[in-house]
Amino acid sequence: MASNIVICSQKHRAVLAQIGASTFYDSYKDENSESDMQAYIANTYTIEKLATNLKDENIIYFLAYNETGDIGYVKLLLNQTNSKLEGNSAEIEKIYVRKQFHGKGIAQQLMQFTIDYCKQKHYQNIYLGVWQENHKALKFYNKMGFKTFDIRTFQLGERLCDDYMLSLSL
Repeated sequence: MASNIVICSQKHRAVLAQIGASTFYDSYKDENSESDMQAYIANTYTIEKLATNLKDENIIYFLAYNETGDIGYVKLLLNQTNSKLEGNSAEIEKIYVRKQFHGKGIAQQLMQFTIDYCKQKHYQNIYLGVWQENHKALKFYNKMGFKTFDIRTFQLGERLCDDYMLSLSL
């Protein structure tokens, strides 16, 4: 399924908040308490938080859409450093695709768009964190060429989760 991808502006903040909240909830509700999920969503996916992020020159969002509406997005942090990676890096902080579009090639299209963007901007690496139990995502990232280079801890409310850190050399 083909989609169009645009770089987001302030006019996209509400749709980014909605996609982020619903996708995060659908993906992780079974492994976390309802109170932890709601607290994270209330803190992370507000229109105000998205408006602030969209003003930051080191944060960029790519939104995928087609004739049926908005499908998913990537949140990319520019000009990042990581002590285990050499060169200028960008971090994919979020890549979300609405559940009804899973398996249709949208995530791959968004990822390739992000990789191409980073190459054009002369980044040497892209990296991301993924929960160790998210086997579907790990398989996808490995298919896209990402390799594990570290582990970090992510806290969701009361729960500590170990994330694999994966990178792709450009």
